[in-house]
Amino acid sequence: MVVMKSSGDEAAALIQQLGFSNHEARAYLSLLSCQPASAYEIAKQAGLPTSKIYETVNRLVGKGIFQPSTDPDQKQLYVCLAPDEFISGVQQTTRNTTQQLSEVLSRLDQPLIPRHIWPLTTDQDFRSRAISLVEESQHSVLISGWAQELDWLRDALEAADARGIAIALVHFGEPAFKVGATYHHPVENTLYQEKGGRGFTLVTDSNVVAVATWTEQGLTEGAWSRNQTFVTVSEDYIKHDVYITKVTRFLPKEMQARFGPDFERLRDIFNADA
Repeated sequence: MVVMKSSGDEAAALIQQLGFSNHEARAYLSLLSCQPASAYEIAKQAGLPTSKIYETVNRLVGKGIFQPSTDPDQKQLYVCLAPDEFISGVQQTTRNTTQQLSEVLSRLDQPLIPRHIWPLTTDQDFRSRAISLVEESQHSVLISGWAQELDWLRDALEAADARGIAIALVHFGEPAFKVGATYHHPVENTLYQEKGGRGFTLVTDSNVVAVATWTEQGLTEGAWSRNQTFVTVSEDYIKHDVYITKVTRFLPKEMQARFGPDFERLRDIFNADA
């Protein structure tokens, strides 16, 4: 049986992913629902031990999330940032910290870093990586994929196109949209049967690659890498498909007469006379 998280549990889990402790996340959500409140009231509302609540509250005050206040009876109370202010503050802190870290790391002596191939095991992980690669591209994007996958990448591709990034898109199946130089691959049915799924290849700036395979059950495997050999092979694969697409587009009758209506004999690589 699948147990669904409440909104509060989900929010607490996400806040912890931002670097806050479980107690800090629960204390923030507690005060958000009953502010202004005393430390004791926060602990009671959040289900936290009262022996730890002052330590937690003081950390949140130090981070600028909580602000001390007093009532007419001089009772110590606290208020907290509204959700949009909280998120904005976290984003700004993260930007500042990562910028400082980037500057420090750039000054370190670094050995040659091996160009590993990194697995991407979930659909969301792969989507996030692919979107980031397109958004960070500096001069070129080569991509090969099917409508089911290209749909979630459309906004990033169109934004890259608007930035002047050179884009070549090989689309299996009739393109639902066109961006940059879009090519409709003519043998999508043959490819799907041959591979048993939908392949996806993305290369940006001739420097980084992301590849994956989907079936009707979802992502079966995915990976990304800056390994130059992997990048070059993947880039050549997409370029090769562009070449084939151009030939079959401008010489369709001759190609079909020679290789069949779906160009099936073209892919018979072990028969040089086919």
